[in-house]
Amino acid sequence: MYFDDFFRSYWWLLFPIGFFAFGAWDRWLAYKRSRDHLELIRSYHAQGKEPPPELLRAAGDPYADPAWGAGAPPPYPGPYGLYGRRMWRRYYRWGPYWQWRSAFVTGAVAAGFWWASEYSDIPGAYGAFRLVAVVMSFVFVGNLLGAIFSSAFRPR
Repeated sequence: MYFDDFFRSYWWLLFPIGFFAFGAWDRWLAYKRSRDHLELIRSYHAQGKEPPPELLRAAGDPYADPAWGAGAPPPYPGPYGLYGRRMWRRYYRWGPYWQWRSAFVTGAVAAGFWWASEYSDIPGAYGAFRLVAVVMSFVFVGNLLGAIFSSAFRPR
């Protein structure tokens, strides 16, 4: 009986616990992958062979540019330092496609919560749904402005 009441009151805890579990699983798999790379490199060295450059690149920074260490200019011009490097490596996150996608998704979620706040038959849920709808509307407006700016002011 108590478990049933607890689950009804705190059902939403399933989401953060699930995100935590999947994040831990992802980190565990990344650890195993890097450990396997290092074991393979050790086996090459134990045999006296040179490991392939692809293996060394995969064991290190997967985004590293091999020509950059040979005296070539950095692939990202500008005075941004490490932030510029990160931005260059993960440029797809700031592209217009992802901005518009985020705007559409948050707009759909906000619309769903507005609809739920008006038409749900759950007693006492009006205020909670309305609060989430207002917050998600602000997030939607921010994402929409980001999408418009990323489309209008694209790097050439």
